[in-house]
Amino acid sequence: MMTAPGDLIAGRWRVLGPLAQGGLGHVWLAADERTGRTVAVKKCGLPQSLTPEKRSLVRLWVPREARAFARIHHPNVIRTLDVLLDGDAPWIVMEYVPSRSLLDLILDEGPMPPARVARIGLDLLAALTAAWDADVLHLDVKPSNVLIADDGRAVLTDFGPAGSKAGVAALAEADVILGSPKYVAPERLFDLVTDERCDLWSLGATLYHAVEGRTPFTRDTTDDALHAADAGTPDPYELAGPLEPVLTGLMRRDPATRMTAAEARRRLRRIAPATRRTTLLRAGTAVTAAAAIACAGVAFAGRPAGTPASPPVSATPVSAPPATLPAGLTWWTEPKDEYRVAMPATWQPSFRGGRLTCTAPDGRTVMGVSRWTAPGDPVVALTAVETRTRTARPDYRRLRISPVPDTAGALWEYTYEDPEGRRIRAVRQIVPVGDRSYAVDWRAPAADWSSGLPTLLTVLPTLGPVPAKQPR
Repeated sequence: MMTAPGDLIAGRWRVLGPLAQGGLGHVWLAADERTGRTVAVKKCGLPQSLTPEKRSLVRLWVPREARAFARIHHPNVIRTLDVLLDGDAPWIVMEYVPSRSLLDLILDEGPMPPARVARIGLDLLAALTAAWDADVLHLDVKPSNVLIADDGRAVLTDFGPAGSKAGVAALAEADVILGSPKYVAPERLFDLVTDERCDLWSLGATLYHAVEGRTPFTRDTTDDALHAADAGTPDPYELAGPLEPVLTGLMRRDPATRMTAAEARRRLRRIAPATRRTTLLRAGTAVTAAAAIACAGVAFAGRPAGTPASPPVSATPVSAPPATLPAGLTWWTEPKDEYRVAMPATWQPSFRGGRLTCTAPDGRTVMGVSRWTAPGDPVVALTAVETRTRTARPDYRRLRISPVPDTAGALWEYTYEDPEGRRIRAVRQIVPVGDRSYAVDWRAPAADWSSGLPTLLTVLPTLGPVPAKQPR
């Protein structure tokens, strides 16, 4: 049976909307009906290529192994919260981390700088080490299973259906080897050997993809790619720079001579930035704008006007929009004095049907503000809007829908193509202002997104009530 928004899983987990789809299941955003907590739930599917006997074996081991994964407690590993059976397949309940997959970032932004990839590699090594310490292998490390969280850390998710020694042995005995061919260590396929070194090979292939923008053994067919990996030499490097010896060491064909985790960690530390920079506005990185946008809105959203943040950092409450604006901005006030918001002085405003539209002089970037009247959880409401958008726009691609921390707001970030074929990136944030909420929309060509972000991050916190007029 197909899962849809609104479905209740095991009498507790209310499905809000889709998050991701992989070879072994679908991942959904859901809400815990008991606590209200937002989580991710995965329905564990089974490959159609397996025989009924092998499908039954995998179905037997998935819940057992998921409980083994739940023993891992580490900030670079997605936490497993519950494992349950509902209907025809196992479900795994996991913590929800606002993020984008490494694969999505590579596809959207292209190859990453070596220093950034080294930082990701260190996070993934920490995650794998935590798993190994719990006697668990991952066995499916690949870009789509690496999340880049809004705070900048890399988080490993979606462990394979078997990671314990017993589980791996049971599936191997039945000739079941699951994983993505482009990232599976060759000894698993050709030598039937599985241990921690397999995860290191997959890590090398994943980091190669991140820094080069392509898989390490690109061939016309999967079979050709597998045999190229078995030969042991990845495709020539073009962008890896200082990462080249690390990647080559991790992808050595012979596990006995493969670079160890300790050596890889030592070398990556030399390449990675000395400190993690989690701010969005750094040149050359592919971190999504969502965290910075959400934080910009949090400065005012969710607190009544005049209520100071805790602890206060100045005599002026940080929840209040700024009294004076940076140069180049001007105030626009709603005709009925419901709210005001700053806008670039050179932009053209228009107000029709209760919606403000501000357009940049070149017409490429547009900001909109309108009342948000959808009842209930804004994440659920935005997901419903997304469903209609997805139907109307085959070129639509979600980047995220997530709650905004510490407010009653939510954030929706996505891309689509305009009539001229340009990729457009857009964000909608639901911003509570007193007893009302507003939808703030911002859209721009994807190529211009980074250059326009400073304006968005300056304007968004200014949305608020019109100040009371001083008595004469």
